[in-house]
Amino acid sequence: MWDADAEGAEVNELVYVKHARPRKPKGPTAKYRAKRKRADDAERLMVRAKVDERDGYCRLTGLSPCSGDSEHAHLEDKKRARTRGMEPQERHTTAGSAMFCTGHHTLYDAGKIALAMTEKGADGPIRAQLGELVKVC
Repeated sequence: MWDADAEGAEVNELVYVKHARPRKPKGPTAKYRAKRKRADDAERLMVRAKVDERDGYCRLTGLSPCSGDSEHAHLEDKKRARTRGMEPQERHTTAGSAMFCTGHHTLYDAGKIALAMTEKGADGPIRAQLGELVKVC
């Protein structure tokens, strides 16, 4: 609302005065999404702490030179697009996550690093192949 008589304004000066309007209450869908996000965040943080401790900076150190920050990678069938709608305990697992440096994470996502894992997933040994180079991590 524009108010020409606002305090401190000259006679020919218009001042914009914003009037507070009550916020619309959150609907059931927003409340449900917030509840799921809280549950998902708690599980995700717990799993990431365990993966950080297990893998350190990069699980693929020695395959090729590491570069960049340490990042969480979703492996194989636990990639984020494939786990939407799953329960947090099924979606976030130490077997489906690993720590990679930015360089290795980019190569993995581009399909240039092939991983072979046992039934334990990332909790067991990982055989990584980059071109002709093969390393068991």
